Amino acid sequence: MLCFCFACNKQSERKPDFLEVRITRQTALEGGETLVLRKIDKDWSAMLLGDGYRFSCLYQKSVQPKSGWENLWEELLSNGVLEIPDGRRMTNSIDGNQYIVEVNYQNKLKRYQFENPDQLKTKDAEQLRNIGNSISREFETPMFISNYERGKVGDYLTEQCRSYSGQDSIN
Repeated sequence: MLCFCFACNKQSERKPDFLEVRITRQTALEGGETLVLRKIDKDWSAMLLGDGYRFSCLYQKSVQPKSGWENLWEELLSNGVLEIPDGRRMTNSIDGNQYIVEVNYQNKLKRYQFENPDQLKTKDAEQLRNIGNSISREFETPMFISNYERGKVGDYLTEQCRSYSGQDSIN
């Protein structure tokens, strides 16, 4: 006797719940860092990808938020990470200081580039500064602080390249 179960594969056919947020902070001369925050079903992960002194070295490292995944996500939501509009916001400065935010959520991809958010008093600039400050605090990186110090950022990026020159780095 043969028995077929037509509903047996329903669970395996279900698409996983997927969220990815990429936030890149690039500075004028020092380099940049990208936080890749991912949630697949109930599993969270995060990675910092960086370059020191504009591609003299590249690194990557897995990280976890100090206050936990759910607290981090609630803070990012309250700061409007899903409300940031598509598009590009530029100022008259040619400093090279910018954020790029990409959000892939509910089969929608949004990309927002914001140059010199410290110089504007708009709601989206404030949201971006708050998001950056949260990321810096949670993942212990000075890169996303809205009012960063060039010397600290340069030293941090160089140290990351030295510290992660093992199997996690890309050279």
